[in-house]
Amino acid sequence: MRPRVLILGLPYFGRLMESDLNRRGWRARYHPHPGRNPRHWTRLLPDFARADLVYLISSRIDRRSPQAILAWLSPRPIVIHWVGTDVLFALEAFRAGNASRRLLDHAVHLADAPWLTGEIGELGVTADYAPMPVPGLSPNEPPPLPAEFRVLVYFPVDSLDREDYDAETIFHLVDDFPGVRFLLIPSPPETLPRPLSPNLEARGWVDDMEAVYRETTVYLRLTHHDGTSFMAVEALSRGRHVIWTFPMPGAIEARGYEQVATALRDLIARHEAGKLGLNDEGREAVLRDFDPERLGAELNRKLRSALRGEKPG
Repeated sequence: MRPRVLILGLPYFGRLMESDLNRRGWRARYHPHPGRNPRHWTRLLPDFARADLVYLISSRIDRRSPQAILAWLSPRPIVIHWVGTDVLFALEAFRAGNASRRLLDHAVHLADAPWLTGEIGELGVTADYAPMPVPGLSPNEPPPLPAEFRVLVYFPVDSLDREDYDAETIFHLVDDFPGVRFLLIPSPPETLPRPLSPNLEARGWVDDMEAVYRETTVYLRLTHHDGTSFMAVEALSRGRHVIWTFPMPGAIEARGYEQVATALRDLIARHEAGKLGLNDEGREAVLRDFDPERLGAELNRKLRSALRGEKPG
């Protein structure tokens, strides 16, 4: 008999896991997180009543949160998969003495980035490292780097999300490297905190990322806090170079203007000398570490373990 899993949380990840788990023998149903709206939670009751497992992709843990109430009302296994900024909100609630001990102890905890497991440890629980499958990972032979050195920058359009990004360093780099073409997505020009520089293009939302990666030499991601970046994995799988605040095999770890500018200058110098080729090291690393079939199978195993009432080591 196929077990039922109710998935709540972030839409991109939720729909991804709904499809993957249904393929692996579950009866999975995803709903966007209803927040704190009682009527929206009421609509979930039929699926919740039938569920054998509740899978939260990101969660709040404060005592009055619906997730905390859920843990009190139901003996069903709960899995919380932490993916980034949600950890900061959880730590804030915990440090303020407002965390639901019942929810924390009842749930099985997974983290999509290695460093998040350490952060979650402050909550007094153990989290397993469990990266999600990256559907945009490309096993195909990558296209050559473009003849013109180009930098792809991710900068979100939502003002709350932008708080986690180092906008000061991003625009400082644009100004200090006037001979380098920067492409910023997915924020259109009118949403940016300043006018566009001649060497900065802002396209807003992009549907054809394959074309963008073809014209990219370096993917630049500068964040104060993060989970595993799907775009970093996607760029590396195509042999592109990556500069990121957080560590990933084959990527350049750099934080703050001086470190990032130094890394960028080195790549530019190698490009101008005709010595910058595809990032084979990064490509091999992500194809090995982020194989989507293996990661999907591992997540399936962890969820079935939680269904049996088992906790991570």
